[in-house]
Amino acid sequence: MDGSTKLDTKTKRFSLSPTKLKDRTAKYVFFTCALMSVVAVFGIIAYILYASIPAFQHVGFFKFLFGTKWDSDSDQFGILPMLVNTIVVTLGATLVGGIIGVFTAIFLVFWCPDKFHLRYAGKNKALGRMVNWLNKINLRTIFDQIIKLLAGIPSVIYGYFGVSIIVAALSGADPVGIGKGALSSALVLAIMIVPTVTSLSKNALEAVPEHYYEGALALGNTKAQAVFKVVLPAARSGIISAIILGIGRAVGETMAVNMVSGGRVYFPNTLFTPIRTLTTNIAMDFGEASPISVLRNALFATAFVLLVLVLIINLSINLVPKEFKGKRGKKVLMPGEEVAVYRKKGVLAEILKYVSMVMAALVVAILAAIILFILINGIPHLTADFLFGSSSYNSPSLVPAFISTAYTILITLAISLPVGICSAIFLVEYAKPGSKIVKVLRTFIDTLAGVPSIVFGLFGNLLFCKLFGGYSVMAGSFTMVLVVLPTIIRSTEEALIAVPVSLREASYGLGASKVRTIFKVVLPSAFPGIATATILAIGRIIGESAALVYTSGMLLSTAGAAANPMNMGSTLTVFLYMCWAEPTRYLGFDQAYATAVVLLIIAAVLNFCVYLIQRRVKKKR
Repeated sequence: MDGSTKLDTKTKRFSLSPTKLKDRTAKYVFFTCALMSVVAVFGIIAYILYASIPAFQHVGFFKFLFGTKWDSDSDQFGILPMLVNTIVVTLGATLVGGIIGVFTAIFLVFWCPDKFHLRYAGKNKALGRMVNWLNKINLRTIFDQIIKLLAGIPSVIYGYFGVSIIVAALSGADPVGIGKGALSSALVLAIMIVPTVTSLSKNALEAVPEHYYEGALALGNTKAQAVFKVVLPAARSGIISAIILGIGRAVGETMAVNMVSGGRVYFPNTLFTPIRTLTTNIAMDFGEASPISVLRNALFATAFVLLVLVLIINLSINLVPKEFKGKRGKKVLMPGEEVAVYRKKGVLAEILKYVSMVMAALVVAILAAIILFILINGIPHLTADFLFGSSSYNSPSLVPAFISTAYTILITLAISLPVGICSAIFLVEYAKPGSKIVKVLRTFIDTLAGVPSIVFGLFGNLLFCKLFGGYSVMAGSFTMVLVVLPTIIRSTEEALIAVPVSLREASYGLGASKVRTIFKVVLPSAFPGIATATILAIGRIIGESAALVYTSGMLLSTAGAAANPMNMGSTLTVFLYMCWAEPTRYLGFDQAYATAVVLLIIAAVLNFCVYLIQRRVKKKR
C-alpha cells in the first residue's frame, strides 16, 4: 500500500496524508489560475457582444457591417469604410514593415559581425585604448538591443514622431498639403511592427537545423545562396507566423494611427485621403457617446467586429505548416525532350544580401531619428519644476502621472504575477506535455495576448468601471492585469522549462514533495526568467495608453488627488496622449516632448535590466 494513503477501518475509505493533500490542493490552485485566461477570453467576448446586440438590432447586422455612412445625428451606422481602411492600412504596413523586418532578421543572424576588428598601430595611447574598447563591443548584441528598444517605445511616441516627421514630410506631396491619411498611417504602423517581425523571424531562422546551411555550403553554394535558397525557405513557417502576428499588431493599434490618419469616414481613394480605421473610430467618438445612446452601442459593435477580425488573424497561425517540405520527386524526361541546361546563378542572392544590410541600416537610422527627435524637442523643456513641482491645471507637472503610474504598476503586478506564475507552474510541472488541456490553455493564452488594447479598454469600462464606481486607477489596474497576464505566463513558462530536470529529480530523491520542490528548487532557479517577465510587464504597463484612457481616464490632477487609487488618474503615457488630444494653454507639444524623454529613458533602463539578467543567466549556464 502507498505510504501516502491510510486505510480508515471505520469508514473503509482511503484518506490522503497531509503531504499528498497539500500537493493535490496546490495542483487545483495552479489549474484554477491557468483557467483565468480561458475565463478572460470568454468574458471579453461575451461582454462586448452583449453591449453590441442593441446596435445590431437597431441598425441590422449586415447593414451595420456593409453600410457606408456613419452619422450619430441620424442614427446611421455603417462600418464598411472603416473596415476597408483597416485592411488597406494593415496590408500597406505589412508589406513595408514585413519586408524590413524579415531582411533585418536575416542580416542579424548571418551577416551582423560580432565585433569591429579594428586595428591601430599609432603611438597615441588614448586612441589605442579606445580602439581596444570598441573591439570588445558585441555588435550583434547591440543590434538585438536596438530591436528590443524599438519594441519597448510607447505607441504614442510613434504617433508624435509620425505627426511631426512623417506627416510633415508627406505634406509636400499631398495636393491638399496636409499629409495625413492612409500612407502616413501605413508607414507609422510599418515602423511599429518591425520589432515584432524581426524578433520572431530571427527565432525562426535560428531554429533551422544547422546541417541545412552547412550542407548547402558543402555542395558549392555561396553563403548568400545557402541563406536565401535553403535556410529562408526552411524557416518560412515561422516567418509567416511572425508576419501574421505583425498583422494582428497593426490591426489593433489605436493611438498612433489616430494621430496621423485624418479621422474622416472616407474610402481610401488616394494615399492622402483622410481616413478612419476601426480602432480610431472608437477612439474618436467614445468620449462623446452617452452611456445609453445608440452611438455607444455602435462603438461596442465596432469593437466586436475588430475583436473577431483580430482573433481570426491570430488563430490563423495554427493553419501555417509547421515543417518545411522540400520539392519531392524527379521529373521524368519524355522521349525526344532535351535535358535542361542549368547555369550557375547567384546574382539575385548576392543582391538580396546587400538588401538585408540596407534594411538593417534603415532600422538603425529609424531608431536614431526617433531618439534624436525626442531628445532635441524634449530636453529643453525638461525642467525640475515640470518633473517634481506641484501640479495644478494652470501649472501641470509629472508628479500625479508618476504616482498614478506607480499605483498601476504595483496593483497590476500584485494580481498578475501570482496568477501568471501559478498558471505557468501548472503548464510545466503538472500538465502532461502535448495533452489537449495544455493545447487549449495555450491557445487561449495566445488569444488573450492578441486582443487589441482598445478592446481591453472597452471591456474594463463595462466591467471594472462599474465595479469601482467609475473611472479610476484601480479600474485601469484591473484591466492591465488582463493585458500583461499572457506575457507573464509565457515568459515564466520558458524560465521553468529551462530549469534542468536533474534538479527536480535530486529534490525528489531527498524526499521532498512536489510542492516543496517547486517552491524551494524550481522557482529559485527560474528567478532570473521571472524577473525578466516582471520587467517586460512593467514596460507594457508604462507604455499602454488605449486600455487606460477608457478605464483610468484622462485628467490633470494634483498629487493629493492622485494619491488615492480610487480617483481618476493619468499615467505617463496617457498624459503624453492628453497633450495631443486635449491641449490647453498650459499643456501642449512642449510638455509632450518632455514627457516622451522620460518615457524613452524608462524604456532604455528596463531594456538594459533585461539584458543584464539574460547575460547573467547565460554566464551561469
